[in-house]
Amino acid sequence: MNRIERVLRARPVMAALGLYVLAGLGAPAAAQDPAAAPAPEAAAATGEEEVVVTARRRKETVQSTPLSVTAVSPKTLEAAAAPDIQDLEGMTPNLVIDPVNAGPSAAAISIRGISFEDIEKSFDPAVGVLVDGVYIGTNTGQLLDFFDFEAIEVLRGPQGTLFGRNTTGGVINIRRSTPTGEFGGKLGVTIGDYGRQEYRAVLNLPEAGNVSSKFFYLRKELDGYFDNVTRGTDEPHSRIESYGATFRYQDSEAFDVTATIEHQRQRSQTAQGSLSQDTDLICLQVPTPGGPIRIFGIPDEECNRNTGDDLYTSFSNVAGPVEYDETALTAEANYRFNGLTLTSVTGYRKSEESVRQDFDASSINFFDTLRVQNYDQFSQELRLAGDLSDSVDFVAGVYYFRSAYDLDQITNLGFIPAQTRVFVDHESTSTAAFLDVDWRFAPGWRLSLGGRYTNDEKQIVSTLANGTVVSASDSWAEFTPKASIDWQASDDIMVYASYSRGFRSGGFNGRAASVSSVQTPYEPEFVDSYEIGAKTAWLDNKLIVNLALFQTNYSDKQEDIVVPLPVAPFQETVVGNAAEATIRGFELDITARVTDAFTIEASLGLLDAEYDTYDKLVNSPGGLVPGDFSTLNLRRTPDVTAAIAFDYRIDTSNGDVNLSASYQYISEYDTTITPAFGTGQYVGPNFVPPVNDPRGRVEAQNQVDASITWNIDISETNTLKLAAFGRNLLDERGLSAALPVAGLFAFGGIRAPRTFGVEIGYSF
Repeated sequence: MNRIERVLRARPVMAALGLYVLAGLGAPAAAQDPAAAPAPEAAAATGEEEVVVTARRRKETVQSTPLSVTAVSPKTLEAAAAPDIQDLEGMTPNLVIDPVNAGPSAAAISIRGISFEDIEKSFDPAVGVLVDGVYIGTNTGQLLDFFDFEAIEVLRGPQGTLFGRNTTGGVINIRRSTPTGEFGGKLGVTIGDYGRQEYRAVLNLPEAGNVSSKFFYLRKELDGYFDNVTRGTDEPHSRIESYGATFRYQDSEAFDVTATIEHQRQRSQTAQGSLSQDTDLICLQVPTPGGPIRIFGIPDEECNRNTGDDLYTSFSNVAGPVEYDETALTAEANYRFNGLTLTSVTGYRKSEESVRQDFDASSINFFDTLRVQNYDQFSQELRLAGDLSDSVDFVAGVYYFRSAYDLDQITNLGFIPAQTRVFVDHESTSTAAFLDVDWRFAPGWRLSLGGRYTNDEKQIVSTLANGTVVSASDSWAEFTPKASIDWQASDDIMVYASYSRGFRSGGFNGRAASVSSVQTPYEPEFVDSYEIGAKTAWLDNKLIVNLALFQTNYSDKQEDIVVPLPVAPFQETVVGNAAEATIRGFELDITARVTDAFTIEASLGLLDAEYDTYDKLVNSPGGLVPGDFSTLNLRRTPDVTAAIAFDYRIDTSNGDVNLSASYQYISEYDTTITPAFGTGQYVGPNFVPPVNDPRGRVEAQNQVDASITWNIDISETNTLKLAAFGRNLLDERGLSAALPVAGLFAFGGIRAPRTFGVEIGYSF
């Protein structure tokens, strides 16, 4: 049986099993659902909105959850002007989110200094992004718009017990709104500079035969922030459409099923700025009687441009078209009986993509690729949760995940000239069982214990550029425990201490270009996290102050490094368990409700991240010897992330006016661990310790955003929304990511400049 047959057969079997178990249990009986979708609740003492989270697969408030979690409420989302997932940076300490232009809607997400940015689908993310309980298995598709979502939770630290592998940094848990069962909806239009156009619509229909339904649509366009002087265009132009429907069936308080089907279509471009310097092959000069010339004919102005506004001028001679189509199906069923809740979550995603990228970012034909690939994933989770007694509750479950992709990559080596072609067929399967128990063993005291056993299997078949077919397979089994204890010192103060372990799966390098690299797997990497924290409320819940101290011990850390090859394609990415690291940090979240109309929110994150060991083979006068690379900075580990925001509401006779503004500071950080030229190598008999290539350094950011929104009451149920907003009002420009490639060339992406826009919305 081939891979495709196994995948297709597994999906209906697992999905049917989940629904069969739910439907086949005895007579229904009403019970509380600890894993139901979160919804806002009124805080009895203050009348303020209290956000309910499901970070531990239970319904809890933020203040009663013994872990570091930032919850963005429906009210906050509704007030924000056209938000997307990158806006979480300003709401969450020690969170960095950068776009990755090499993949459709791809993101490099870092939580507490643990990150991953590669869009190669054989690699696993370090931060899990879940939509309606379904894990997105690749970095592609993670850069989501907050359209029709009702709650977002950012869980900081490894979440290996309840959310599984590949969540060593944390989890971004997103839930859509559910059908209301009543006729209504909302419409929205956003217009801004750089050709920004967005159109949004949500329609809820009345309940019919115990079925509620909702339909949604999004279309957005943007011209991009690069001025391409070679092609005379602004780029990358992007157009994204997303549409779908959600259906909810509920025959009683005991049983409900919610299913969503959606499709996303993206037509855009890759775009990058040139960071190549005289030390890179593409810009190499040779002396001549008439003066030095660049041997590949690249114009002088396209080299040594990596500061200030230079980054926003691009020279790519390849349009870099991106075509991406994805269909996703999610189904969640809950069955409540005898005080317990059985939950089935089924997810399926299938995508087709074609990405052309001019990696050299120049006007000459030097190095570009066309990557055509197909990807699909299927997941099934069954959870049982409830109370065993007045003092003990639990969550237990089993999980199955399978993903597969095939890649056809053509690389154009314009400097030879030549063309190479490789094929990759990759499959990954993961099964797991988990248990998490809370025991309230004394008044005010709670002990939480949990663990997850995971078995991963992966296999790869690669056809290299020379036609050699190489295959390999391997498996890994790991146990990830967690434990925490918390004390409710009073109604307003809770303190906790916790330990948790997470791991990122081992695997095979889908970008390997040699037989040994394909066949040599990298092993799992592990994170052990120790945390103490406090959740506190003051002044009758008008002031919320939450803080945490943590230490993360990183072992067997996977590192991917671009190295040169003696034959075409002359470079490859090598992955190995090369390092150990320690990350220490502090986090502070503050919410102050100064008055019923005036709210201030602030956050602070501090990081101290360093390699303990990092050994890599380097050339020396005596041959290959280990070199100490622990002097490098870890990627995306800014020392400081801080933000402060306010929201002020002015009530009028015809609705209310909201004034909002925020300031966000992120200190400088590195996006690449490639050593700077002349470092990390032997110069004569002496080894020069490596430092990070400065072309990958993101300078400190000071971002100011502001908006004004007028909500006009047309009737009791109809509201007109008028808003104007500005992003990055200080117009701080700079790099967002960079990659020097094996001494051949270097390229990078940019941050959005100052932008303005208006939004019109109507809800009914």
